[in-house]
Amino acid sequence: MNRSAASASDDPAAPVGSRVARAAETRERILQAALRLFAKRGYDGTSVDEVVAAAKINKRMVYHYFASKQGLYAAALERVFSQLATIESGIFTDAPSAGVALERLLTVYFNFLREHPEFVSLLLWENLQGGRHFKELSSAVTKAPILDALGKIIDQGIASGELRPEIDKQHMLINLIGLCMIYYSNQHTLSRTVGLDLNDPATLEAGLQHALRLLRHGFLQ
Repeated sequence: MNRSAASASDDPAAPVGSRVARAAETRERILQAALRLFAKRGYDGTSVDEVVAAAKINKRMVYHYFASKQGLYAAALERVFSQLATIESGIFTDAPSAGVALERLLTVYFNFLREHPEFVSLLLWENLQGGRHFKELSSAVTKAPILDALGKIIDQGIASGELRPEIDKQHMLINLIGLCMIYYSNQHTLSRTVGLDLNDPATLEAGLQHALRLLRHGFLQ
């Protein structure tokens, strides 16, 4: 056993600050290893022993910090969703118009998926499993905050005549996510069947611009 990697945070002789920092480092190492493995193999295809080997820690540390494999998986899901939620919270700040706000939202989603492939994989696995783990997650995965903010933007845009009056905030959010998600969730199959290389940054940028044009012509007056 590698004591420095597995249980240095338990050393009672170490200063409190050092123990706290090492504990946080150990927990993060476990979580990062789990994220990579869960994204690659899903919940059922990943064992705790594999996470332990990848993180190079003592197995009991997994149960100390996450209680169970399910707790570790929930933490992995909450991590990627909280990363997106943090970005979402500032999207509409100082937006000069509803149209600009919506374009920002779509652009943020598109780029987030490009930069966080593990989010895409975890989401696909969870949908394949019928969303069974989502039922036990905290409020970190809710879309309520962005829906509330989006509703206000839509109301303002309709009142000013900038947006079409029949827009529904929930369907709009689903539409915007879908426009972005398909480029990453179906990246490999579409690259073969459509004849576009969806791994190519230039192709992805063209896709983003096309999605923005659809947004402008579909929702703006």
